[in-house]
Amino acid sequence: MIKSSFIHMQGIGEGTEKKLWEQGICSWEDLESSGGDILGPKKAAMCLVELEESRAALEAGELKFFSTRLGSQNTWRLIPHCEDSIAYLDIESTGMGFPPIASSTAVAVSFRGELFVEHDKVKKRRLFEMLHEEAKMWVTFNGLSFDLPFLRRELKLPFDQAHVDLRVWLRRLGLKGGLKKIQMALPHIPKRDSMDIDGFDAVRLWRMHERGVPGALETLMSYNAEDTVVLEDLIAYAWSEESARWPTLKFPKRAKPSPPKIPYKVHKSVYDLLRG
Repeated sequence: MIKSSFIHMQGIGEGTEKKLWEQGICSWEDLESSGGDILGPKKAAMCLVELEESRAALEAGELKFFSTRLGSQNTWRLIPHCEDSIAYLDIESTGMGFPPIASSTAVAVSFRGELFVEHDKVKKRRLFEMLHEEAKMWVTFNGLSFDLPFLRRELKLPFDQAHVDLRVWLRRLGLKGGLKKIQMALPHIPKRDSMDIDGFDAVRLWRMHERGVPGALETLMSYNAEDTVVLEDLIAYAWSEESARWPTLKFPKRAKPSPPKIPYKVHKSVYDLLRG
């Protein structure tokens, strides 16, 4: 999809890009051969220079070159170029703002078919140090506002890979609201065990764990994991919607998502305490 993108080039906005697509300029090669007819010779010449820079960056795997230029609404176009190195992320916290006032509790990451759910400080740092080296893209829901800035402050790591915030992308596709509201609006998305447990409950679950309530930590980890594994299905939905909007762009086919299984459960006794 990035080879059908032009908005990372200076002087081309979404309106101009759409106009190019509508007139059959659907690839970098099309822009080279026929772009001058639409853009004019001066702007077309500037774009040819940027095309060479784009090709060099893509060949070198420098995704930051594109993510910083595409903006948060369009970083999803890089997905095919880091398919095997996407880290799906969700975190829970003590619920009192950002570090140093608050701290993370459970963090869940789905990466290369494996689910990591950690609450120990040392293990969390090791996990994110590994992902800093190996992950090429973060996928979150509302991570632009919460998860990534929170972790940057807490762990002092850059978290500067390409980032797809599904809240931003899905809103543009007409789906607004929180993660569970969107999940319930899409019948084909797998349902979850903790549909009515929310972020406030997650704070309470951590406090219950600190008090020694049996099953509280596993219930929190189950909730955290469910918020993470559903992101793969939502990415597949959003990609399909974008592909249907622009069939002439010939989006790459993506394999059916197969998120990892969650080895945790919501304990009924704990759930009853939350709702009691």
